[in-house]
Amino acid sequence: MRDVEVVDRGSHEIVVFLRGDIDDAMEHDLRAALREIALLEEINDLDRVVVDARDVTTMGRAGLCFLLNLERYGEGRFEVDLSALSRPALRALERSHWHHLPVEA
Repeated sequence: MRDVEVVDRGSHEIVVFLRGDIDDAMEHDLRAALREIALLEEINDLDRVVVDARDVTTMGRAGLCFLLNLERYGEGRFEVDLSALSRPALRALERSHWHHLPVEA
């Protein structure tokens, strides 16, 4: 399994699995994931992108930028939901004053 994996689940939903250290070394993979999501959004009637971060061990600047860019791209197109956050991912989001944390983290 890759550290960044985009899975088209059908039914108008994509899931992005993030695993391991989501730091600056992952920037290329995170950009590729955004491009893949954009391509899938063009051919599907996409309603939602879910980011599953249960296996994240570190969430750095690149990971936070990925989430922000995903939300900006999705604005008016689809919803972005965070799912199953690991403690390190949740702490990184809290430190960055993320504007809407999931209710169940």
